Amino acid sequence: MDEYKYKVSDFEGPLDLLLYLIEKNKVDIYNIPIVKITDQFNEYVEQIDIFDVDYASKFFVMAATLLQIKSRLLLPKQIHPVEEAEEDPQDVLVRQLVEYKRVKQISAVMASMWEKRSYMLDRPHTPMTYTPQFKGDIDKKALFDAFRMVYQTLPEKEKAEIHIQQEEYSVDECMSRVVSILRHASGAVEVLSVFQTCHSRVELVVTFLAVLELLKCGQCCTISEGEDGNTIALRFISKRET
Repeated sequence: MDEYKYKVSDFEGPLDLLLYLIEKNKVDIYNIPIVKITDQFNEYVEQIDIFDVDYASKFFVMAATLLQIKSRLLLPKQIHPVEEAEEDPQDVLVRQLVEYKRVKQISAVMASMWEKRSYMLDRPHTPMTYTPQFKGDIDKKALFDAFRMVYQTLPEKEKAEIHIQQEEYSVDECMSRVVSILRHASGAVEVLSVFQTCHSRVELVVTFLAVLELLKCGQCCTISEGEDGNTIALRFISKRET
C-alpha cells in the first residue's frame, strides 16, 4: 500500500511540517539531523501552490532558518570562536518544537474530552426553594425622601478632594447598629431619625443599604405614620413574630 502523500496545505504551519518530518524519520527532537531534515523540508516547500501569502511566507521563513542552521554546521568552525550575543538559532528552533509538540498533545486530549462530553446529557436544573422573608409594604418614595433630606443637610467640604483611605463603614456593622436602635426603642423609630445618626455621606449611603438589607431579610418592617401617612418608621421584628 502506497504511503499517503502529504502536501504543504495539509499542515497547520511550518512547525507542524517540521514535527512531522522528525517523527517520520524517527529522530530525537533534541538532536535533529539538520542537513537531512532541511532537504526534506525544502522538497515540500517547492510544492507550494497556495495563494495565501501569509500562510506560504511562514514556510519560506522556516526554510531560510533551516538553511542558515545548515550552513553554520557545514562551514568549518573557527579555532577561537568569537562569542556571539545572539542565541543559537538551532536552540531556538528546538525550544519552539518542544512547545508546539506539548500544545498539540494537550489539544488532542482536549478534543477527546470534548468528544466524550458531547455524548453526555445535561441534568435538568434543580429548582431552588425560596421563601420570601419580607413582610409589609415599603413606601419607596418616603424612604428615598428621608434619605435625600439627610443627605442634603450634611456639610460639604470647601474643596473637592479625592482621598484613598480604608473603608470606615460596612453594611454588616451598620445593620447591627440599626438593629440595636430598633431593639432599644419603645416602639417604631422614624427612619429620618435613623439616618440623622450618620456623620458623613459615606456612612449615610452604607446605612441606607443596611436598612434595605434588613427589610429584605425580614428583620424589620416599615410603618406609615403621621396625619398624611407620608412619614415612614421602622419597627424591629423579633424571631417570635417570624
